[in-house]
Amino acid sequence: MVCHYCGYPNAYDKVFTEKNVFFVESLPKKEILRLFWERVKKDPDYSGIRGKIKVIKVEGVYVPFWFGIVKGQGQMRYVVYEKKGSQTRAVVKSRKFDMESLVCVPARRSVYDIAVETLALKFERYGYLSFKRLEDTLRYMMDIKPIAELTPDKWGNLKLTFLNADFGKDYARIALQDRASDVAKERRVPDDAELQFFRFEGETLDMALVFYPLWKVYYDVEGGTYFVAYDGHRGKEVLAVEPVRIWRKVWYALVSLLGISLAGLFSSLYGNIGYWKALSDAGKSGLGMLVLPALGAYIGFELARGYGRKVARDVRVEK
Repeated sequence: MVCHYCGYPNAYDKVFTEKNVFFVESLPKKEILRLFWERVKKDPDYSGIRGKIKVIKVEGVYVPFWFGIVKGQGQMRYVVYEKKGSQTRAVVKSRKFDMESLVCVPARRSVYDIAVETLALKFERYGYLSFKRLEDTLRYMMDIKPIAELTPDKWGNLKLTFLNADFGKDYARIALQDRASDVAKERRVPDDAELQFFRFEGETLDMALVFYPLWKVYYDVEGGTYFVAYDGHRGKEVLAVEPVRIWRKVWYALVSLLGISLAGLFSSLYGNIGYWKALSDAGKSGLGMLVLPALGAYIGFELARGYGRKVARDVRVEK
């Protein structure tokens, strides 16, 4: 629990013990600002507008994350399309699997924050680690310190606000198991498969609450407000919400026009008498000629649609 008056975190045994609650020390504010201006100096997206950038606010908070090691078993059934010669057939496959993985969920669900969610996903990249104790895994990932070491004097020097956790240990155990099910689906189901059935049953072996530093630098450019989020422990960029420069919009427009041209060109073949005559003369070997224009038209359509949407955007998210 975090005091509403001073912001100091306190651990209550009814929710969790101090042995599985940790915090991670943060880089100072001036170092985060240095990293931001270094990014502005090197990033070509800021070329020509560097002198117009004005920092509005630098905000640092300790975000609570629930970490857990979840072990479980699952079963799935999916359809893949296999090509044999000139024929394509649908094949139904069924598999069972075992999984033990590190998962992470933000302990704040009342307000969605894209930077917090992105940081949680980055933590899960360590899911392959095979330490038996969660605390050993966390120590490998970050320099965790028990919350008991956070004295009021030391807390005052951190200069970051602690955000309260919205839910305790019992609900966190369920949330971690749900997240482990999603991770299993993301990692086990092939990208090109058509999923028909998926089931996962897991058990949370160990869990811990970690208060992790997250910094955001808000800045103004020509009347628009954007921000860059930083991992407060490592100083690495989590994500950036930045303006879309005119040269990017021109590039998006050119690719979109290319997509329209490709879609129109390949689609027009189906209305060409010469194309159908050549296809008829080719016989069975002309089946590929029948599919290729459709594939080319589809690629062109996707390029036109995807980059056409980007042309209208004034904000770009970089993770």
